[in-house]
Amino acid sequence: MSATKLTPEIASLIDPIVAKLKRRQIEGTNNIALDISHLLMRVISAARWTNPYDLIAVIRKVGTILTAAQPKEIVIGNVVRRVLALIRDEIDTEPAGSNSGTTDTPMMSSMFSLLSTTQGSNKIEQNVQSKKQSSDFRSIIIQGIRDLIDEISNVNEGLETMSTDLIHDNEILLTPTPTSTTVLQFLVKARAKRKFTVLVTENYPNDIKAARKFVKTLAQHKIESVLIPDTTTFAVMSRVGKVIIGSNAVFANGGCMTNSGVANVVECAKEHKTPVFAVAGLYKLSPLYPFNREDLMEVGNSGKVLNYDDFKLIDNVEVVTNPLHDYVPPEHIDIYLTNVGGFAPSFIYRIVLDNYKTEDTNLE
Repeated sequence: MSATKLTPEIASLIDPIVAKLKRRQIEGTNNIALDISHLLMRVISAARWTNPYDLIAVIRKVGTILTAAQPKEIVIGNVVRRVLALIRDEIDTEPAGSNSGTTDTPMMSSMFSLLSTTQGSNKIEQNVQSKKQSSDFRSIIIQGIRDLIDEISNVNEGLETMSTDLIHDNEILLTPTPTSTTVLQFLVKARAKRKFTVLVTENYPNDIKAARKFVKTLAQHKIESVLIPDTTTFAVMSRVGKVIIGSNAVFANGGCMTNSGVANVVECAKEHKTPVFAVAGLYKLSPLYPFNREDLMEVGNSGKVLNYDDFKLIDNVEVVTNPLHDYVPPEHIDIYLTNVGGFAPSFIYRIVLDNYKTEDTNLE
C-alpha cells in the first residue's frame, strides 16, 4: 500500500487538514471526526480509479497520512476505517446479475479474496468493475459518508433518550470529565424530568477552567452543581449514586481513553461499589487494542504541574510530567452508553466487528 501515490489534487485537499491537526487547531473529537468525514467525501469525489480496490488503496494512504499528523487521536483512524468498511460492503453486495456469466466463480468475501491467488482476485476485480467503475458507486459511497456525518452530528440525541431512565430524583452524580459536551448534554436532558445534584472534579491542572465553565452551564439549566477538588473524591464517593464519564476513544477490549485523573475516580468508585457509566458516540469505538498503554498517553505542559517560578524545587525532582489522558480498564466500567444503546464493556468487540473490517485494522 505504501507504493500508492496520491495525485496533486488529493494532496492539496488533505494538506490543510494535516496542518491543522499538527497545530492542534481542531478541538474536540466530534469536530475532528466531522472534518475528517468531509475531507474523505471530497477525496472520493476527486479520486480516479479503475476498480474499487484502487480507491481502497487511496483511502488507506490518506488515512495513514492523517493518523501520522496526530497519532494519539484515535478518532481519525476510526472515521477512515468506517469509510473503508462502507466501500468493502458495497463491493461485497455486488448484485448477482453481474456474475451471471461467470457461474463457476465462487462467492468470496473481501477477506478471502485477499488470501486467494492473483488469478482468483483478478477475476473478482473484473466482476465488480462493471458497476463499481461507474459514478453510481461513487454516489453510493458519498451517501454513506453523509449518513456517517449525520450520525456524528446527532450523537447526543441518541444518548439523551436514555438519560431519564438512568438518573433518579434527588440522586447525587459525579463527573470527572468537565470537557465532555456529550456528558453535559446528557445531564441537561435528564434535568427536564429529574432533579439531581452533580459533583464536578477540578481535574487539576489541565481542566480547571473547563470545570468552572461546566458548573456554570449546569447552573444555567437549573441543575444543582458543586465544584470539588480532586483530593476529596474518595471522601464524597460514599454519597454518590453514579459516576458518569466521557471518553475520547473506546477500544475493542472495552477499555477507554479519557481525561487525566479519571482513572483515580473510577478506582474510588470500584472501592465503594458505585456504578460507572461511560458515555461515548459510536464513532469513538475503535478496532484497536491497547497493547502498550504508555504509547497511548499524551504529555502536556509540565509547567502547569510545577510552576517555573518554583525553579528551586526542581533540584529535588527528577521528572515532572503532565499526562493529558488516562486509560481506564474495562473492569472499572459498568456500562457504555452509546447512540445505539447501552452495552457492557465485554460486548464492545461485537459492535466493533459490525462497523469495521478486520482487513483495515492496520492502515499501513
